[in-house]
Amino acid sequence: MTTPGNTTNPSTRRRVALLGLLTLLVGLMITGMLAGAVSVNVGDLMHMLGRRLHLSEDPERLTDSVLWAIRLPRVLAGSLVGAALGLSGAALQGAFRNHMADPHLVGLVPAAGLGAIAGIAITPAGGSPLVMMLLAAAAGAAAALLMRRIAHQVVESTQFVLVGLALGLGMLAWLGAIVLAWDSPRVPTFTFWVFGGLSGSTWTVLAAATPLILVAVVALVAVARPLDLLALGESEARHLGVDVDRLVRYVLVVSGVAIGGAVGLGGAIGFVGLVVPLILRRWVGPGHRWLLVLSAIGGAAMVVAVDTVARTVAAPVEIPVGLLTAIVGAPVFVWFLIRAGRSAT
Repeated sequence: MTTPGNTTNPSTRRRVALLGLLTLLVGLMITGMLAGAVSVNVGDLMHMLGRRLHLSEDPERLTDSVLWAIRLPRVLAGSLVGAALGLSGAALQGAFRNHMADPHLVGLVPAAGLGAIAGIAITPAGGSPLVMMLLAAAAGAAAALLMRRIAHQVVESTQFVLVGLALGLGMLAWLGAIVLAWDSPRVPTFTFWVFGGLSGSTWTVLAAATPLILVAVVALVAVARPLDLLALGESEARHLGVDVDRLVRYVLVVSGVAIGGAVGLGGAIGFVGLVVPLILRRWVGPGHRWLLVLSAIGGAAMVVAVDTVARTVAAPVEIPVGLLTAIVGAPVFVWFLIRAGRSAT
């Protein structure tokens, strides 16, 4: 089905979107590697890769350490966080049948933050961050299941999102109080939990988060077809053989795992799961097989781009990533609320 005024074949649009987003992501990752206080060029990047891949025996440079220890983990972390948020946003919107179901707006991200704090509390100093991320994932999944119960009690999509937003703000307040009261170098800053940031990205944290996020990506893409059937309505999906309750629980739990990994890596970054699927759905249509994959790639590109701007535009001051995503996402959210209100009248 083509949109009004757009006669391009849908299959062609999807392939163009896939190629365009992959090219954009690679370009943004390279830009993110090169941008920063220490001057780095493409030759330095190739030199570092050559040494790490054992293709070169040239002497090590200062830029090798900067690229390998700081910028490459940060760019990869941004890609993983964006992929998790974009994909989980599209999946949650399909499960709730509500296009405003952003992971942050419906309270999953703050809940994952509380779980992460609990994980830090029970993990020995110097221990693996995996426990922290697993508890973040569990808390995110629990919040998603709670929102599922709330969704049965409200009719209007705006009510659903506003309830989720209220719960999220409450959990964010508790999270902020705990962080401010817990004076420990092991606990990331208040800004990290409220506005997000990738400055603390390390290979150790990446090693813990990557399996969670990659497993969640594969698991969510695998249920694209049942989500398409659910979009027809719960009763219609049941008639077509879909176990709706099991499907929704599955999507919510797996989305919680993805969000747990994302929060462990980048803190509370909002609106990626709202903006990216919104734009892509209008271009490639509502089919989840393409929408989920492209939302993951588009989310990765968005976070890498925003993070590069956040650490360079006001250097040496670094702007929290979540502030910039909110600058983009908040007007989109308001527009959604207004449009939903007009549709209801």
